[in-house]
Amino acid sequence: MKYLRHIAKEVDDWTRVEAEFSGDYAHQLTEAIKECNTDEQLKNIILSSLVDRYMLFYVNSNRPHKITRLMLELLDNKNFKFESPSPRNNLLEQTIDHLIKGSGLLPTLWKVQQIWGDDTAQDLMKYFYEQYYEVFEPNDDHISWVSKYKKLYLSEGKPWEENN
Repeated sequence: MKYLRHIAKEVDDWTRVEAEFSGDYAHQLTEAIKECNTDEQLKNIILSSLVDRYMLFYVNSNRPHKITRLMLELLDNKNFKFESPSPRNNLLEQTIDHLIKGSGLLPTLWKVQQIWGDDTAQDLMKYFYEQYYEVFEPNDDHISWVSKYKKLYLSEGKPWEENN
């Protein structure tokens, strides 16, 4: 967009959007781009791939941000989607898995149990629980995430239950 550079020089602030795609999704995107015959088709593929994975919302109202609305308005086909499942469908499951395997939570529980015996792992969990209710304050990212994904998780069920 070199022809708009003179406008860009007048702007004091920017919003830059970058995306990285991998796996099946990236291969599908590559194939879709190869099949483009016009600039309009290419624009629709690029915008659709961004909107399919990365939409921005206002935290308090859950309304789409102006950037998201503008991208959606530019699309000819607003229902365009690739077949690959979105990674956002397992964000909570990944977080739970990280708590179990990667964060050190379970090894920490084991260590306190080995040092102090009895029910000290349970005591530590009680301490965490109290910290959650008495100290923890959700930030804007936490609130936004819940606003964005609550309906999805309510429809899919709890990822830690076996029937999911």
